[in-house]
Amino acid sequence: MFRMHIGSITEQGLNLDQREDSAVLPLLSAVTGDGIIHFTRPVHVRIHATLSGQTVLIHGTAESEVRMPCSRCLEPFNMKVGTDFSATAVPENPAMIDPVTGDDIELTSNHMDVIAYSGDDIDLGGEIAQQIIMALPFKPLCRDACKGLCSRCGADLNKTACQCQPQDKSGPFAVLKTIAFTKEHE
Repeated sequence: MFRMHIGSITEQGLNLDQREDSAVLPLLSAVTGDGIIHFTRPVHVRIHATLSGQTVLIHGTAESEVRMPCSRCLEPFNMKVGTDFSATAVPENPAMIDPVTGDDIELTSNHMDVIAYSGDDIDLGGEIAQQIIMALPFKPLCRDACKGLCSRCGADLNKTACQCQPQDKSGPFAVLKTIAFTKEHE
């Protein structure tokens, strides 16, 4: 698992270079559960962490390779995915003072965009999995020039030309092309 021991962070920081199979990250296992996306390489993470009091500042990269279908032609292809990321880890439930009432306010990780930790270890697995998921394209393309499938016969236009006749361009608004406008002179 992607874990960091806080006691290992020196004044110069801590550098981690680690590879793990995607199956050890529950979020990535959920993404691959339907069988459409497969991770073909382990998730590779490089992290630099620095300590500021009890707050840990984390900067890193996460990358892997996935096999997924093209959104145009449906052919599976391999694609590298990766991202640079930054995160902040703070002790779970840090207390703050409400400036109006002077009362303590207890914050949870749901209130802040941070990784909450307790004890001496920080679990980075959830954050890394989220970063990889966000790096996946919404409409993956096997190549920019992918021609896709014929909308009528389903032929893969990258491999063959289909025999379908050109579609009639008439539609409900085609009659507008026949309207002749005349200039009226005043």
